[in-house]
Amino acid sequence: MKTIKNLTADQIRKSILQLAIQGKLVKQDPNDEPASELVKRIYEEKHRLIKEGKIKKDKNESCIYKGDDNCYYEKIGKSKVVKLDNLPFEIPDNWSWIRLSSFCDIYTGDSINESDKNKLYRNRQEGYDYIGTKDINFNHSIVYENGVKIPYNTGFKICPKSKILLCIEGGSAGRKIAFTSKAVCFGNKLACFNSWIIDDKYLYLFLQSPLFLQLFKDKLTGIISGVSINNLKQLFLPLPPLDEQERIVEKFKSCEPLLSQYELIEQNITLLETSLEEKLKASIIQYAIEGKLVKQDPNDEPASKLLERIKEEKEKLIKEGKLKRDKQEAEIVIGDDKNYYENIPNGWINSKLSFVINLVSGVDLSPSEYSSENIGVPYITGASNFHEGNIFFSRYTKEKYINSQKGDILLTCKGTIGELAFNNVGNCHVARQIMSIKSFINPEFLAYWLLAKRKQLISSGKSIIPGIGRKTILESYILIPPLFEEKRISEKLDAFFTLIQSN
Repeated sequence: MKTIKNLTADQIRKSILQLAIQGKLVKQDPNDEPASELVKRIYEEKHRLIKEGKIKKDKNESCIYKGDDNCYYEKIGKSKVVKLDNLPFEIPDNWSWIRLSSFCDIYTGDSINESDKNKLYRNRQEGYDYIGTKDINFNHSIVYENGVKIPYNTGFKICPKSKILLCIEGGSAGRKIAFTSKAVCFGNKLACFNSWIIDDKYLYLFLQSPLFLQLFKDKLTGIISGVSINNLKQLFLPLPPLDEQERIVEKFKSCEPLLSQYELIEQNITLLETSLEEKLKASIIQYAIEGKLVKQDPNDEPASKLLERIKEEKEKLIKEGKLKRDKQEAEIVIGDDKNYYENIPNGWINSKLSFVINLVSGVDLSPSEYSSENIGVPYITGASNFHEGNIFFSRYTKEKYINSQKGDILLTCKGTIGELAFNNVGNCHVARQIMSIKSFINPEFLAYWLLAKRKQLISSGKSIIPGIGRKTILESYILIPPLFEEKRISEKLDAFFTLIQSN
């Protein structure tokens, strides 16, 4: 027996469905009435329904039969008999091929504009429930109580009880399908399969099979993407004997509980893997910013010297008018007793974040301040411009609005909170959802520190609307390693994340 390896529950389900419609899921029984006899009864019933006026006469009626050479032939209407060389696969000897139009009246429902729906059909006490595409779920259930009912004895098309509704237009085409538990009216993007003689549950399985989905996909046309009723009717169905149809349905039904269990296990494993990966990343980063990821080198210049140089550099930039003086700026230096700092790694120092960064809060621009010619500097509005650490943009503004430079760390502080990216586009303007952070320590190390503290920075905000406040950032404390150790930590973390992503 072949083992199932690296297959999702959905892939296994589709494999079983494919085996079912190829006659490989259950054994054939020589005592079964062959499908060729079933086909005769199907046509008899079809002609009876036409005679009674319940369905329209099919001018291009298809008749498929097996010749003495074991090949299939078809006659459509008054045209000549042709050999069918394009059938999808071989089927058992007691099966037959048949087009959907031969045993099924397939039709779409009626559209209702929103105005009429609200005025005429919403909140009625009696009538047929009106089912739209949105009322059919991907788990094959139908939401009947949606507040819209169609009065009885109207010209609206009806899908009878225990018949199939399939979405044939739009993003859910071919994917939303369900059985009705009562007679309903339905929308024009849904098709009702009102079949006769054959087992509707077997048809239901076929309409979910890889074969049908591929045939359906090949027929999709138009901007909205849909399959016409005429094209749908022409699709082939592999038809087993009626008794075998029932056995196939029962066999698949017996598989469903196992598939559901497998799917649940699969979901839990995926959740566990994602959770473990995120927790592992967070733990590694936390170790890094606590000085536990790489060894300290006694030859490294201590971080206190780095802070002295940062102070000198900031003073220089202030004098040059490139940086504003922070009146609240503070730093922490190591005291003689060192009691407060006993858990700090050798050579590290504790400092307010405001001392080692320059933080610029973003500002929204009015449409009149955009560049209508798409020239100037990029205008970055929020997390939608971030993708895998890179910046993408479609708006521009004037150079006078520049508030971020290349190499700055961009941190989203409103809307989608806590997303990080390096400014890799150069001089640009950032909107109020973003903070632009110039780092005077290793920027990669600071970015990892922000990732580690992201939840704390968000939770510490006191605003009703979640976000990260400027004051929260600036008044946070950061343990700063020696400059060379910052670099070693960042390189170690980069290698770790590259390894995770490659797996």
